[in-house]
Amino acid sequence: MTFPSKLKRGLFLAGALLALTTCSRGVRGPDTQTPPPPRLTPAEVARLIPSHVEDRQGWAKDVLAALEEQRVYPSVEPVCQVLAVIEQESGFQANPVVKDLPRIVRKRLDTYAEKLGVVGRKALQALLEHRAPGESRSFGARLKAVRTERDLDRLFREILKAYEEQYPAVYTAADLASELARSKGLADLNPITTAGSMQVSVRYAVEQSDEDRPEAEVREELYTRAGGVRHGTSRLLGYTAHYAQPLHRFADYNAGFYASRNAALQAQVSHLTGLPLALDGDLLLYNDEGEPRDEDSRTLKALLAFRTRHAPKVSERQVRRDARKEKQGDFEETETWRAIKQAYERSTGKTPEYSRLPEVAIRSPKMSQDRTTAWFARSVDRRFQRCLGQHRAPAK
Repeated sequence: MTFPSKLKRGLFLAGALLALTTCSRGVRGPDTQTPPPPRLTPAEVARLIPSHVEDRQGWAKDVLAALEEQRVYPSVEPVCQVLAVIEQESGFQANPVVKDLPRIVRKRLDTYAEKLGVVGRKALQALLEHRAPGESRSFGARLKAVRTERDLDRLFREILKAYEEQYPAVYTAADLASELARSKGLADLNPITTAGSMQVSVRYAVEQSDEDRPEAEVREELYTRAGGVRHGTSRLLGYTAHYAQPLHRFADYNAGFYASRNAALQAQVSHLTGLPLALDGDLLLYNDEGEPRDEDSRTLKALLAFRTRHAPKVSERQVRRDARKEKQGDFEETETWRAIKQAYERSTGKTPEYSRLPEVAIRSPKMSQDRTTAWFARSVDRRFQRCLGQHRAPAK
């Protein structure tokens, strides 16, 4: 799916009073019968930000600019959605501090080196003892001192550069050993895969940026307040889904586009086929780059079983083709989607639900304990509801 990356202010102002915020984006949009909801000013947005946050006015302006870029009318609901995610993910820190960060990354490096045997351990030791040009401390000493995502990210990229330039023979051998052992390469061991105030996926931010833009440049932008909010708002509100409440959009923010919508479909397919399914919102299996794998997932097998039992006029080829649209809005226009919804309604006499919270475990080296997508969505939703209540409360 492609989202707008550069939109001129004039286009937004001209269309702001049209259907720029619809219920599909979690916000009630203006129509011909009802006047548009109030448009929030920077001062009003700043008042919704916790009082301990520094430069609330600056945060407010960046949030409004990000909504403008997505052509989302800045009423209280989308503003509070963005603010709730920022508070949940970073507590309004553009460059978040991560507890025990040096230990996390050193453990990953040690694990990688162990898989490569003696050559890996020796290479890692030599590398951490190395000093970058102009630095008095070794990489190992600097690693012990990192506290924030940006500091670790920069240091890790320096280490990788030194590894490639100073140890080319070892680097080649390590890559080969990594491939044979089916372990990740050194570049993929960087624990900073989400970054900035809204903890946006680096891969997502790179995909939404200009094709010739280096990843390092995109990473640096994510650590700025404006950049983190801009990419995060795009990830949160830059797609259309017919959710009745923002709770499911918050779940999608954590689990992936349309995870809540797809989890409901999985539950319906499971009911119709009798096959147990993990309601994780993924109909297919994906590789580390986010591309569909050739192997059939349990859900895809269930979809094919559904076709055989309930919709024989839909071909297997059509089901497979439709399933590849699961991360897109127009998946809802496919024959497979319509067949499942119709069969479920015939079977149960009930209107099939559009969405439900997906069942996904959250594991991250930056988290002290495992969580779930449902926990994340409800936590963000509590902050969202508090923000709405604060807006309704009289100003002091």
